[in-house]
Amino acid sequence: MTPSIFARQPLSLRKTVIVLIAALILMWFDSKNSDWFKPVRSTSHAAMQPIYELSLLPSYAKHWAGGSLQSKEALRRENMQLKSQLIHAHAKLQQQDYILAQNARLQGILSTTKPEQFDLNLAQVIGTDTNLLRQIVVLNKGEQDGVQVGQTVIDEDGVLGQIINVYPNTSRLLLITDEQQSVAVTVKRTGQRAIVTGQGIPSSLSLNYVFKTSDVRVGDELVSSGLGGRIPAGYRVGRIAHVKDEQTDNFRTIEVTPAANFIDNAYVLILQDKLLNENNAAASAL
Repeated sequence: MTPSIFARQPLSLRKTVIVLIAALILMWFDSKNSDWFKPVRSTSHAAMQPIYELSLLPSYAKHWAGGSLQSKEALRRENMQLKSQLIHAHAKLQQQDYILAQNARLQGILSTTKPEQFDLNLAQVIGTDTNLLRQIVVLNKGEQDGVQVGQTVIDEDGVLGQIINVYPNTSRLLLITDEQQSVAVTVKRTGQRAIVTGQGIPSSLSLNYVFKTSDVRVGDELVSSGLGGRIPAGYRVGRIAHVKDEQTDNFRTIEVTPAANFIDNAYVLILQDKLLNENNAAASAL
């Protein structure tokens, strides 16, 4: 007796052929009347729903992570923009207060500096000088951003210092708290002129060349006078914290609390003369 073709085939192949034939028969019946298998289709779809949802989890996770990162980046950019606007506003208010005080006293002692005279270039403090004895910080703006040696740097509260070195993408700022730095100032209440000098620490300055007979008091505010042309007039430098008269000297020993933040200031403003920038732009165009 000759064995059938199915007897000679592996068991798995026979099962496959049987399943395919059964599937074809069911498909034929379904094409004749789809309502017969509607309950089966509904049940199978309901059973497969959890599998579909699980298969979409990686896609959901990817979209969620991307949206979260974009949201954080958008918030960071918005925070930077708002901080820049706040610093600009504080800087302009400094000079407005100064001009109002001068008009009230009807004195022309100080050569006022209008906010419109300067472009305010926002920079970030990215490091400190390798010499720990110097009060020098490194900024992330340089020659390519229009930074030049001698430009004044402020924050929202007062004068920080001057640019002493410029590189293509960075610059070095010498703070007025350095022992080799000094600023010509005026006592805002009386108009008296003096010199503020750094003491090598970020929390204190000294007011020099003030006679014992001078009218200075604890709490008096000091603003830059503009004398010497190094630092523009009208920016806050500090406030008198302590006054002491030495018996052996005609001058007073006066300690000043700085107006600017020299300890944890992350962002600063570089004052760039608009007229000079326009002249440089015109020369470059030629």
